[in-house]
Amino acid sequence: MNRYDIFNNVYGIARSSLALSLLITLTFTPTFVYFPKPYLNTLNKLNSIIPNYFFLFEYSNLNVATIIACIILVLVISGYLPQVTGILHAWIAYSFFTGSLMVEGGDQIAQILTLLILPITIFDKRINHWSRKEYFKWRRPFVVNYFSYSCSYMVKIQMSVLYFFAVTEKLNVPEWIDGSAFYYWFNDSSLGASSLFQGVIGFLFDNAFITSIVTWGVLALEILLFGALFMNKEHKLKMFILGVGFHFTIVIIHGLFSFFFAMLAGLILYLLPLNNYLTLKDLFKNFIDSKPYSRSEY
Repeated sequence: MNRYDIFNNVYGIARSSLALSLLITLTFTPTFVYFPKPYLNTLNKLNSIIPNYFFLFEYSNLNVATIIACIILVLVISGYLPQVTGILHAWIAYSFFTGSLMVEGGDQIAQILTLLILPITIFDKRINHWSRKEYFKWRRPFVVNYFSYSCSYMVKIQMSVLYFFAVTEKLNVPEWIDGSAFYYWFNDSSLGASSLFQGVIGFLFDNAFITSIVTWGVLALEILLFGALFMNKEHKLKMFILGVGFHFTIVIIHGLFSFFFAMLAGLILYLLPLNNYLTLKDLFKNFIDSKPYSRSEY
C-alpha cells in the first residue's frame, strides 16, 4: 500500500477517541461550570477571528449548545461524513479550549490534534471513516495525499515534543528528582487515588524504594516515548502498548478519563502505521510476532 495513503480506520479510531474525550467532558460536567455567566458575558465582548461556538449562544441557551455539540461528537465517533464533521469537531474543540474557564492538558492536546488531522478528514473520499470503500469518485491528486501524510507526521512530531517537555518540566521539580513525587500525587486530596484504592495498595508507596522506582520509572518511560519518533516499527508498536498502559494507569489512579482518550488518540497517530487498515487481531498478532509491517508500508 502507498505509504502516503492514510485514509483508513487508523486515523478514524484516533478522531473517534478525540471526540469521545470531549464528549465525556461535556456530558459529565455541567457546561455552566466551564462557562459561568459573568465570565461568558465578559468574553462575549471580545473579538475573535474564529467565532467561538459556545459564545454564539446566550448563557440561558448553554444547555442547547451542549446538546448540539454532543450530537456532533457522536456523529464524529460514528464515522459518518468526516468531510463535514471534521470541520465541526475542530471548531468545537477549539472553542472549548480557548473559551472555557477550566481546561486541562487533555483538552489542549485534543484541540491541537483535531486541527492537525482536519485536512485528512476534508480530503477523505469515504462516507464513513470505518469503511474500506471510497464513496466519492473524484480523483485525489498525489499532492493531496502527500499533504495529508505531512499533517499526520506533524502529529508525530507534536507527540514527541509533548513527551520531551513532560520530562524536562518534571526535572525542574525537586520531588521528581529525589523520587518522592509519586507518593504526593497518589495521596493528593483532590487528584490522588480514591480512598478505597489508597486503602488497598497505599501501603506499597509508604516504602521509599518502591516510590522512587515508580517515580523514576515514569520519567524513563516518558523519555522513551519522546525517543519513539526515531525508533523502528517493531519498537514503536511496543511503545504504543506501554504508552496506553501508562495512561490507563493514570485513569485508575486519578480518574482522568477524558485525558486518557485524548492521549490514546495521540499515541495511535504517533506510533501506529497510518497506511494500513487495522484490526485488534492483527495488532496483537503483530505485537507477539514482533514483525508488524514491512518497510514499504510505513
